[in-house]
Amino acid sequence: MNFSNENIYRTMMDIRIFFEKTNTVPRDINKIILILEESLLRYRDHFGEDHEFEISMTKWFGTPKVKIRVKGSAYNPLENDEDDPDPLFSPEIMQNLLIYDSAGTVYRYENGYNEISSFSKKGHRLAKIPGGSITMAIIAAVVCAFMTKLLPQSTQEFLVAEIASPLFSTLMGLIVAVNIPLIFFSIVSSVCMMEDITYFNAIGSKVIGRFFVLMFVIAVISMVICEMFFPVISFDIAASFEIEEIRNLLLSVIPTNLASPFVTGNVLQVVVIALLISACVSFLGDRVQTLKSVIIDLRLVVFRMMELVLKLLPFTIFLVVFKTLLTTTITDILSIWKIVAASYFTYFAVCVLLLVRLVLKYKISVGDFLKKNWSTLVISFVTGSGTAAMATNFEVCKKNLHINEKFCDFWIPLSHALFSPGTVTSMVVYGFFAALFSDAAISVVQLFIMAFLAIQLSICSPKVSGGNIAILTMLLTQLGFSLEAIGTLVIADGFVNNASGVFGMLARNCEIFDVSHEIKI
Repeated sequence: MNFSNENIYRTMMDIRIFFEKTNTVPRDINKIILILEESLLRYRDHFGEDHEFEISMTKWFGTPKVKIRVKGSAYNPLENDEDDPDPLFSPEIMQNLLIYDSAGTVYRYENGYNEISSFSKKGHRLAKIPGGSITMAIIAAVVCAFMTKLLPQSTQEFLVAEIASPLFSTLMGLIVAVNIPLIFFSIVSSVCMMEDITYFNAIGSKVIGRFFVLMFVIAVISMVICEMFFPVISFDIAASFEIEEIRNLLLSVIPTNLASPFVTGNVLQVVVIALLISACVSFLGDRVQTLKSVIIDLRLVVFRMMELVLKLLPFTIFLVVFKTLLTTTITDILSIWKIVAASYFTYFAVCVLLLVRLVLKYKISVGDFLKKNWSTLVISFVTGSGTAAMATNFEVCKKNLHINEKFCDFWIPLSHALFSPGTVTSMVVYGFFAALFSDAAISVVQLFIMAFLAIQLSICSPKVSGGNIAILTMLLTQLGFSLEAIGTLVIADGFVNNASGVFGMLARNCEIFDVSHEIKI
């Protein structure tokens, strides 16, 4: 293959996937990719873009090895050119990249070929526990709570009131504080980047519209099923009161100034401000190109802040589970079976409806369709994350489902950003449980608020294990339900998170199959 940008990019992706499958340490993979990509670019500059190169990837006694061969005169891209006044890497950095803990990159010239070889020892990874650090935090909290139960009652009360509760409140406040700007910049930056992610202008609006319609349908189905397990909906509302409640809702979402929603954490008002600014940015277009770049950069900063804050999430979950086990009865804790049952029942019902739609429209075999998607479903279940299976899903959609490559490159990343059916279901189920826990009824108007927030928060939810918990407090606060329910919900989330990943991946692939056939791509 020649040294085109596309070939170099695909080669780097193949090399990354190869090393990831051999359990190579991520740090080593990044270093190998960095040095090999720079080597190919230097070869292109030296020999020309039309020159050919070969690549082979093998394992020798468990050691993964990549070899790149370029025919021609001897040229070592791993050495900085003395004639280059501004080399990309200093000699110190180059040395660090070439030789490090358990991997290396070497060059040799033999039989008219330049050869670059990179290798890395297979990483020895500990057996993974589903849910990772989140599960470990829950287990540690259970053990500590059991041990604390052996202490005097006064000591237990001191630990809960003076240590666990204040720390938990502070950490949850920090998560909420970062989530508010995260929601704002997620909405506005998505409009700023629209030129990049919707180069199919006619297709983009249709696809995005389908995402929101389907998530609303999933929210409604979740509510119907949840009412069977948590009967909290109140239909006994006088017409005058309902009109007054709707009027108050409409007025409450309009902020009196631009700062107060961010200070008070009013999600609905923050969304209104974000939509207003998004509309203005979209209308002005290229005239505010600098502002778009600033907003996109600020979004990256806020996402980085969230990544740092979420490093404390396992400790936060430890505190809330520890506190819950000490202050809640066993009967209340065992009620999580209803949360798990409602979630699984919803996953099953929606998946059946999506598969039946494909069978009726395209006469497919359900067994064959599931078999083609099996690899991505397994990865989603084991990791509890659709993001972890995204790379494999590209191959599944292109090769197994025979979907246009360009459409996959556009649709799959977009769906992971905007279409989160598992999170929508979780927000609704958790909201219904919190209402029952708080001994509060849910009015018809609150149902619409819940559906809207479930969709909105699912888009802004951090795509990490435990990410649902980070935004759950915002949903409960907005609906006026007790935050004391979070402890039980954290425990329940550990039982539904992995299945939620499978549900989300299957729903996405059903959608891409349907959309691609409808628009004949």
